[in-house]
Amino acid sequence: MLNLSRLCLLVSIAWIAGCSEKPQPVTEDVSVNAEPAVIAAESPEKEPVDREPTPKSDAPPELPVITFGGNEAAMAPGKSGASSNGSSASSQQQAEAIISALKDLQILLGTWRGITQKNFDGSKSLDETNWVWDFKTDKAQPALVMTSGANPYYRNARMTYDPAKKQYQLELTDPDGATAKFVGEFIAEIVDEPGDDDKPQRTYKLQFTETGGAEKPRRFVLNQQNNNRYLLEVYEQRGSGDRFFRIDTVSTQREGTSMALIDEGYGERTCIISGGLGTMTVSYQGKTFYVCCTGCKAAFEEDPERWIARAEEAK
Repeated sequence: MLNLSRLCLLVSIAWIAGCSEKPQPVTEDVSVNAEPAVIAAESPEKEPVDREPTPKSDAPPELPVITFGGNEAAMAPGKSGASSNGSSASSQQQAEAIISALKDLQILLGTWRGITQKNFDGSKSLDETNWVWDFKTDKAQPALVMTSGANPYYRNARMTYDPAKKQYQLELTDPDGATAKFVGEFIAEIVDEPGDDDKPQRTYKLQFTETGGAEKPRRFVLNQQNNNRYLLEVYEQRGSGDRFFRIDTVSTQREGTSMALIDEGYGERTCIISGGLGTMTVSYQGKTFYVCCTGCKAAFEEDPERWIARAEEAK
């Protein structure tokens, strides 16, 4: 009986001990899992040991590539993305506006001889002057230009137009090489009336006043009398205010063919560039075209396809 009671007691103790050890693994798991959380909270700047830092690159960010008419160029930061094609189109539109304004004055095209009222070195007669178109010096700013070897007031003249200001502009270079700039306005509008040959004869007065703060500003008036004659009136400011006195008049007569624009046009002899009367021919790919002056001839020979396409579009 005693042995049986002792056996039961030992079994009871073993059972109680086994039950008390069951929660122990759970306690260990909780403490192990909680340890990294506590470390992370106490050391927020410390990276986990098994995590590789993200590599950093010193290379600059890649810039976008902009295409200009088939050529690739990188656009620098802060620069406009406007294409050169847009700029070219804008320049061409400006050039067309200038050509349109100057067509009213291309009656000047051709060779002229002048006589002054004053004596200069014992003579009143001047050398030949030749007005032509200039499309090459500045393609966005076409002009009518003239040179003279003996004019006492200027040796080079360049006349153009500012579409933004709707204003004619003139630049003169005097015999000493000094340049002066003028702005122009019509003081007598353009009129075309039938002449003795029943062709329209053009008259107008275009007045240019010197700018730039000259001590004695000058004025030059292009006084067109008819297709073959114009007066160059020379004025000088005297005293205060807008008081100008005429100091000379250069009477100028055309040599050669009239360049007058007539209502019915010139047919096949129309200048492919200016629309004036063609006086000489140029050729391209077996075709012949007319031009009105040496300036138009030079422009055509430099870029014939541009002017041919322009003429076709105008049709």
